[in-house]
Amino acid sequence: MSNRVRYFYRRQISQRIGRVLQAALTRTTITGLENIPRRGPYIAVGNHSAAIEVALLVVNLPHVPELIGNGDVPFDPTFNFMAQWYRFIPIRRGHIDREALRAAREVLEQGNVLGIFPEGGIWDHHADEARPGVAWLSQQTGAPILPIGFGGMFGAIGNAMRLKRPRLSMSIGQLIPPVPNPPSVRERRAAINDASQEIMRRIHALMPVETRASDSQVLEERYAFRTEITMPDGLPVFVPPDLEIPYGEDLAYYFHHDVLLEVVYRNYKLLEAKPLSQYATLTDPAKLGAALDAAIRFYEGDPIFLGYRLGYNRAERVVEALRALRAQIAWAELQGFQVRVLPERTIMKAGGQSETLIAASVRRNY
Repeated sequence: MSNRVRYFYRRQISQRIGRVLQAALTRTTITGLENIPRRGPYIAVGNHSAAIEVALLVVNLPHVPELIGNGDVPFDPTFNFMAQWYRFIPIRRGHIDREALRAAREVLEQGNVLGIFPEGGIWDHHADEARPGVAWLSQQTGAPILPIGFGGMFGAIGNAMRLKRPRLSMSIGQLIPPVPNPPSVRERRAAINDASQEIMRRIHALMPVETRASDSQVLEERYAFRTEITMPDGLPVFVPPDLEIPYGEDLAYYFHHDVLLEVVYRNYKLLEAKPLSQYATLTDPAKLGAALDAAIRFYEGDPIFLGYRLGYNRAERVVEALRALRAQIAWAELQGFQVRVLPERTIMKAGGQSETLIAASVRRNY
């Protein structure tokens, strides 16, 4: 079996160009290079909160890595060209994608390097639970795992393009041995679960103190949802009890995690859903209702999209709550009223401080 890396020369060109751009546009500190194995196979893994981590991983490894990436959502237009140029193994997240897993296994069995971000996406900055794929691949192939902690990611691409040379860091940890492959199914599953947790623990420990500190400042967060319906002169209106919206906590979480909607109108180009992202200032029930219709149709047509990201039970609650919100807005429109959508995210911080936010507060920040 050949150990030739796919698209080797175009990827090697990408690495070299990336190294020049990294030096010119950023101030990147790299530690732990001595921990990188001299040869494959191994699986390079890291935290994933923006997009530039992918470039840092490709540019700074001495090997040319094969990447596993999003194959279930159209790429953001900003990065589509780079993704098409470098090429990667697309995986349909939320599905049992045997073809992608087979291709990933072959990369490792051929002695090459595989790059994966085990959190599986960037829709929640605090979602640091690893998906089991990395541990499963290690268990199946005997490949060790190279943990990497990235820092300074938020807004880094934008700052680099504005020639602000953001400070970035890449800390490479000691190699994690291959995940054990015991004889029984139960033991194998337990080993995968334990390894998945250990992988994220090791990655988190490698992240810069300031990145971990920003997460630890939030001791607790609470979500609540309400609407404010008024007459054209601003007088409040009583909403009939049969139009109450269930699962307010889940619905508020959805509105605050803007990427769950942004992907719909930006990646899938369903622009009729975009006005919903302006809920903090938009009071026209006709525009809100039309945008809600578009979003609900999308989520109903692809239940895996929200299910993978929120868990299927929570995703079903969110869609039910969106339908109830649509009914309330339709009633308001019929009566000639105005509507304000008010999802609340209350953050409790260290030191007893708290802050309540209305506008979407968890956004993609490249």
